[in-house]
Amino acid sequence: MRNLDILAAENGEHIRVLLCGEEQCYVVSCQHFRMPYPVASDLLAELQPVPAETYSVFVLDEDITNRQREGRNRKLDLIAPLLVDTCIYDKSHRNEVVRRIAAEHGIARRTLLQYLWRYWVYQSKNALLPAERPAPEQHELTADEKAIRWALNKYYYTPQRQSLQTAYKMMLRAKYCDTHGTLKPEYPTFWQFRYFFRKNRDPISETISRQGLKAYQRNHRPFTGSVCDYAHTIGVYMTDATVADIYIVSRLSRKPIGRPVIYTMVDAYSRLITGVYVGLEGGQYALRLLLQNTFTDKVSFCHQHGIDIDPHDWPSHHLPTKIMTDRGSEFVAGTLENLCESYHIEIENLPAYRPDLKGVVEKLFDLVQSAYKPLLKGKGVIETDTQERGAPDYRRQGTLDLEQFTAVVLRCVLFYNAKSVQTGFTRIPAMIEANTPPLAASIWSFCEAQDDCPVHEATDKKLLYTLLPRVEGKITQRGLEIFGLRFSNCTFKKRFVAAGLGGRETVQVAYAPECMDTVWLYENGTYSAFDLVQKAYLSKSLAEIADAQQQEKIERTDWKKRELQAQLDLMSDIQAIADRSERTMPDRSNISKQIQRNRSTARKQESVSLMDLLAEQQEDDFDAR
Repeated sequence: MRNLDILAAENGEHIRVLLCGEEQCYVVSCQHFRMPYPVASDLLAELQPVPAETYSVFVLDEDITNRQREGRNRKLDLIAPLLVDTCIYDKSHRNEVVRRIAAEHGIARRTLLQYLWRYWVYQSKNALLPAERPAPEQHELTADEKAIRWALNKYYYTPQRQSLQTAYKMMLRAKYCDTHGTLKPEYPTFWQFRYFFRKNRDPISETISRQGLKAYQRNHRPFTGSVCDYAHTIGVYMTDATVADIYIVSRLSRKPIGRPVIYTMVDAYSRLITGVYVGLEGGQYALRLLLQNTFTDKVSFCHQHGIDIDPHDWPSHHLPTKIMTDRGSEFVAGTLENLCESYHIEIENLPAYRPDLKGVVEKLFDLVQSAYKPLLKGKGVIETDTQERGAPDYRRQGTLDLEQFTAVVLRCVLFYNAKSVQTGFTRIPAMIEANTPPLAASIWSFCEAQDDCPVHEATDKKLLYTLLPRVEGKITQRGLEIFGLRFSNCTFKKRFVAAGLGGRETVQVAYAPECMDTVWLYENGTYSAFDLVQKAYLSKSLAEIADAQQQEKIERTDWKKRELQAQLDLMSDIQAIADRSERTMPDRSNISKQIQRNRSTARKQESVSLMDLLAEQQEDDFDAR
């Protein structure tokens, strides 16, 4: 312990040692205005030291104005006679010197002691620098200024977004008109109104009051952060969805079926697209398929769509550590919630209408759609004039089916992952040393090779099956039935027979909507594969099959109507023949006794008719020769 040391007392108070002796020391409180007092030296030895910079005053001399420098030096001259050891431990001597200085310079004794206390605490003459002069108090508003402020708050700073002119006129009508609505002789001009507005304008408050807090946070707040603030390596995924700006058609009927939905999963650090779903459904159904694609090997996935790639073109098939989404409610339900808990995946739910919080995935949609839209104009792509009069009906221009559009999106994803330079990404020194290009796939591969990489591969097949949507199916004598389709597995023949004898059996079935060639029966924690029986629907998605079934139903209804009409016509023809036969019948009294003779006569007549027919045929052949 030495002179000028700063210590922390047991009550948390900081004290500075001004004069140190063998038995006692004189200290001064650093936090409360109080003159020095004695403390036993052995007690001070037990206290913890406080860093000296806690009570240091560092001011550059060039930052001190002449006025401040003069004020500081004047105060230092006033307390100079007090900066001796005697004034530390001798209270009566200190008070005598203070009274003398106060009388000579006309200053209050308490003010003089405050100067001395600040110098003792900070041990710097700059502690005596005068504080910044507070802003001058605003003058009291005049009646006109109060009326202008009232009008601005009531009419301008509101979600209705009234103009200044409108707010000004509303003020005149409310504050400067008599009971008959006549304008008074004295009133503020619009120039005065606008001057007051500009003088007191607060752009932040104005934006929030007129456009809302979300609009301010989304479009107008300072963008000083970076995606690396919450993602220091790969493993933090962002997900979002959008409706594509294109109309597509059915693969079977080639009729318009609307606009597809695109769901994407993007790694925040590397910007790699780790998963994609293109389809006609949304919600939790689409999220299941998106997650399944995220954990799936992309080489085999692309091969299913007729695209051959190398593993390094799309290297991700890993479980994340966190998923950031504004669709958190779709994750907090059933299978997805259990899945995230089982594999320790954190779900961070972002507020709605804040795309700036997941700018990586938001910008991705612009990049993907800007890649294909110029090349697909006139083929269903929606232009900016869609709401204008005379604009074409883009629904009728669609030519791509879902499978073809999926292939287009996958091509765009592959370009973005493996070829597009990430201009906003700053490579760390290790990446530069390893000659890692600023490409999303390369950045991912570099991070994956590090020892502290937090992601791991999804090798469990059961995980992928778990993500598949499920539906109740029926085991019948005809096989496993769902969605009007039949599936078969040769090992389940006995159960098919039993279902025919004892009735249908209800079971849980997992299926992949993008291709219904195979479904999986889920029983007792295991999955059994069943193959599609109706070969006409092979390699078709569930949406395409449903569309074909609906079209078949419509056409079948039309054919059934024609069949019914044909049945009615048949009945009419039969009835007409019957009526004619009734009119030609002779007396029926003895007809039952002559059946055998009549039958013999009819046979002879039939033989004669047949001989005549053959003779006529021979004559025709002879004439032809």
